[in-house]
Amino acid sequence: MELGQTDNNDRALVEQVVVACQAAIARAVKQPKSAIGLARSLSSALTSLQLIESEVGKGADGAQAVVTNADALARQALTQVLTLTPNPSQAKSALAMVTNVAPLPSNPALPIASVFKTALPTFGDVSRAYIAMRKAVDGDNHPDIKYLELRRQTFIDLIGDRPVDQYFPNDLQDYVTAMQFWPANATKRAGAGETRTILDSNRSLALKPLARKTMQDGYLANVKTMMRFGMMKPNYRDPFAGARIRWPKTYGTSAVREGVDDAVINATFRNGIATGLLAEAMLPVLAKLTGRRIGLLAHLRGSDFREKYGAIIAQTSGIVLVNGRWQRVPIKTEESATYFVIHDFFRTIGFVNWAQKRADDWVFAALHEHPDPSKYASKEMNKLLRKSGAIGANIEVFHSLRGDAIDDIRNTNIKDRSRRLQTGHELGDVHDLYGFRALGAAETQQLARRPLAGGIDWTVFEGLDFEALAKARHKRGRRSKLSRQNPRLTGLRTICSSGKFCPHRSRVDLIMTGAVIAGKQTANENVRVFYANGAPFRIKLRKYR
Repeated sequence: MELGQTDNNDRALVEQVVVACQAAIARAVKQPKSAIGLARSLSSALTSLQLIESEVGKGADGAQAVVTNADALARQALTQVLTLTPNPSQAKSALAMVTNVAPLPSNPALPIASVFKTALPTFGDVSRAYIAMRKAVDGDNHPDIKYLELRRQTFIDLIGDRPVDQYFPNDLQDYVTAMQFWPANATKRAGAGETRTILDSNRSLALKPLARKTMQDGYLANVKTMMRFGMMKPNYRDPFAGARIRWPKTYGTSAVREGVDDAVINATFRNGIATGLLAEAMLPVLAKLTGRRIGLLAHLRGSDFREKYGAIIAQTSGIVLVNGRWQRVPIKTEESATYFVIHDFFRTIGFVNWAQKRADDWVFAALHEHPDPSKYASKEMNKLLRKSGAIGANIEVFHSLRGDAIDDIRNTNIKDRSRRLQTGHELGDVHDLYGFRALGAAETQQLARRPLAGGIDWTVFEGLDFEALAKARHKRGRRSKLSRQNPRLTGLRTICSSGKFCPHRSRVDLIMTGAVIAGKQTANENVRVFYANGAPFRIKLRKYR
């Protein structure tokens, strides 16, 4: 009698679940705007039930928090589904009549080794195939490759390399939780060690942890993409579909980019010209007035400049012939391949005329003497900005000049679509995609002749010898250690001969070539006298604000 009653209760609950699903479908058809919300609700409940079934099925090896509370967790998930029925109270009553809704462990439990013996490839196989595809499409030296390889390895080290159908949403949570002590800029720490060693060594947070945005949009997104890469051929489900992540507070917040002050821009222009190098002199002002990314600007050739609608424009095809070999120009979006307007200012100072004479040669040829011109240019430009008073720290950086240009264009009441095309941004909506995906005559002339921003000394570019700047190169060799200076936001700072930075106080004791040096402040606050074995010598210091 009791067994028959139990069967009836189970059947009634199943019927209510079916009714709930049918009601959800009918509601979605009638109210399309609610379809996404309904789908998410059902998907979340299904994911929870799958997780419970998976952990209970592992027996003693299952997560105890899930196994112990399996019935309560399953009821919570089913309640979420049953609220979609036309009569929720009746549906919940049917749920209450069932003694246990948790799945039962299989008996005997299969050994882990036998569970993993499937015909499907492992994550290691699928991710390796994805990276091979990216290399074939983008080239072995594409900057994304090293990041993909690192992120693939961290996931395998922490979660394991299993067949793709043996991963579950909770694996992503475990990965995120484990990676909370991963140091920022890990790719720059050569020979840092194995994944777990790096994590264990930074549990004290001696090194700045990874930002949540980097983990979410970088590591996690890459792992998901690699996992889904092989789904069409072996025909397996996405194991991470519907996963919801709870983020540990250890993850750092991302730096918010800021614009650059006029005083810093003026100093950058002056210091760039003072180097006697073309890239340092002209890339900052090009970024400020065009709004284009540094990678594209560094790859401009003389033949990219031409006249259109009475203004000077520049455009790269995305692939160029250099020394008999085709070379890809680093452009980020399709819109980056469209032409952009060169402000009349560059024609006035003679830069356009000089650049066009370069024909098929690089405008910034010195940058291309380095293996990665874009990366080298970015490094040098950010160094120049910091020297000119920018705080750096991924807040005031060279890319900020692009943001300044976007704001300047916006302030001149130029249409949003034109601003996006000028700066190489993707077009905003479907309406923007209609018509020619290029600037028209009116917008081109408006951009070429828009007023220059006030507060900037544009006269420093008058009379420059661009040919001489292009021929100049960085001086080779290292400066003497005593002459190296490193800008700091506050206070005075210099470097001793041991190569270590030395903070200046009223008295400083330093070890230098075996001699104890006592530093004494002179009347001139910008000069400090050091006594080495009784022999004084002066070091002129700079004061940074």
